[in-house]
Amino acid sequence: MDQRNRDLLIDIRDFTRWYPHSPKLLFRNFNFKLYKHEFCVLMGKSGSGKSTLIQFLIRKLKPHPKTIYINNEDVSSFSIDEIQSHRQKIGIVFQDYQLIPTKTVAENIIYPLELKWLSEKVIKQRLEEILILMGLHDKRDEKISFLSWGEKQKVSIGRAIIWRPDYIIADEPTGNLDRAATTSIADVLIELNQKWHTILLITHDPMLLEYINSKQPTISHTMPTF
Repeated sequence: MDQRNRDLLIDIRDFTRWYPHSPKLLFRNFNFKLYKHEFCVLMGKSGSGKSTLIQFLIRKLKPHPKTIYINNEDVSSFSIDEIQSHRQKIGIVFQDYQLIPTKTVAENIIYPLELKWLSEKVIKQRLEEILILMGLHDKRDEKISFLSWGEKQKVSIGRAIIWRPDYIIADEPTGNLDRAATTSIADVLIELNQKWHTILLITHDPMLLEYINSKQPTISHTMPTF
């Protein structure tokens, strides 16, 4: 296997899908590849199926055989244990944050590590790195309910990357944010990519893509037939 194939994380091949109980196509012969260390923006209008695609990528929905491959493995063939292992390799950033409001910023960020049996020293070290990277060091002990929407999304990103996933899926991460907060989150994602994180950003916002291109013109983007 050559280096390019070894670096291939996501490989979608001629993926076609209908809406349930409807003749309307959701995807038509959709092809897509994501390689390690790439920053890729997947564009599509609201309600076009972008979030549904994520459900297939994380195997909440089962695709047809030989259509979606992760690390060169057919996702449709995964066992229950393999699905769990697969999901633990993905950092997901949601539009609605999905944070725990009763916990502090620090507690939310380290929450994924509570199941990994890491030492307290390692957890503390990773937390400090994330708080500095996200500009949240002075917010570490605040409850989520006291944060702005942009700050909440930074906490969500911190939680997604603290367990060092193979790649990050950001699903409409700026959908609830004003323009200033949107560019701030875009800057965070660009910096993460520059630190060798692989980013798949899913959005309907052309202004967000334009901003990212102005800062990092080497990103790839695609507008599939939805």
